[in-house]
Amino acid sequence: MTVDAERRAVDDLSNGGRILVSRLQYLGDVILTLPAVRAIKDHFPGVEIDYLSSSVGAEVLEGEPRLSRVFRVPEKPEGVLAQLRLISALRARRYAAAVDWYSNPRSALLARLSGARLRVGGARRGRSLMYTHPMAAPAAIRSAIDHHLYYLKPLGIEAAATRPVLNPTESERARAAEALAGCGAGPEWGTRVGVHPGGKWEVKRWPVEHFATLAKNLAGRSGFRVVVLAGPGDERYRDALRRELGDRAAYLPVLPIRDTVAVLAALDGMVVNDGGIMHASVAAGTPTVGIFGSSEPDIWFPYESFGPFVPAYQPIECRPCHLHECGHLSCLRRLAPEAVEARITDVLCRAGKLSAGR
Repeated sequence: MTVDAERRAVDDLSNGGRILVSRLQYLGDVILTLPAVRAIKDHFPGVEIDYLSSSVGAEVLEGEPRLSRVFRVPEKPEGVLAQLRLISALRARRYAAAVDWYSNPRSALLARLSGARLRVGGARRGRSLMYTHPMAAPAAIRSAIDHHLYYLKPLGIEAAATRPVLNPTESERARAAEALAGCGAGPEWGTRVGVHPGGKWEVKRWPVEHFATLAKNLAGRSGFRVVVLAGPGDERYRDALRRELGDRAAYLPVLPIRDTVAVLAALDGMVVNDGGIMHASVAAGTPTVGIFGSSEPDIWFPYESFGPFVPAYQPIECRPCHLHECGHLSCLRRLAPEAVEARITDVLCRAGKLSAGR
């Protein structure tokens, strides 16, 4: 791409043009791109930002004020016609630029077919040919947020990392309040702490029995109410806690992701496994303890400087291994409930949710 063509694309964005950004997978990864979306809007106040993602990513982004449109990538069973309709809709937007933070073959092809003149994506094998600006972030960049911000350099954007923010609507907040009251966790409780024991990978799931011990300890405190959340497919972990805790905790049904974010925003604190709901909790502004097994908090939990958000992990010789399967799960099993309880107590105190003596 010539310098003149690059300058024209940036000029278009400066004058109210349109940019397509995309992260096709996963919920937490989509949320981690929000600081970069904010940086684009701050740099080009008049720009229209469209976001392309999968179903869960598109759902969590619907209604976010910095986004003009949210496009959902069709699932395979929807067929070729759905794919062609998406491409047609993207091309009709006449993008000045596209930024692809996922950079897999499908997202790279969609960036190319969008018709955007300036296209930024990862410098990975043959797919880098789909971009005018293939990018390889330096190894010194650890934080996922900083990694996403690095992709904005061809647009002339140099921005500091910020916390991702999701903005539940008034109707979403009202439904969340109704759901909490309906399960016995209304505002009459002094301190409401959520726990989310589910997760896609076993290497990211703290043992349910540890969650149960933590919940029992918290429920024994005066004015505390433990609220157990579950996402689609996680109901068995919520139900396992119900069998252990009975009426010492409240149990929410599976809610739409936007309503879940509103629930998180209403809670005083959250203990959650490394995953999408952890990032949603931080984006809701809720004091959060994120439990880590095989992965690295300095990459996937770059939040400690932004408020009462801390990771909890057990340093052992073999972590971080980044594996999706493990025969012993020692990094999770050795993380004691008492250690996590101390972490959630600390963030609640820092957030002014309770005094240090409670």
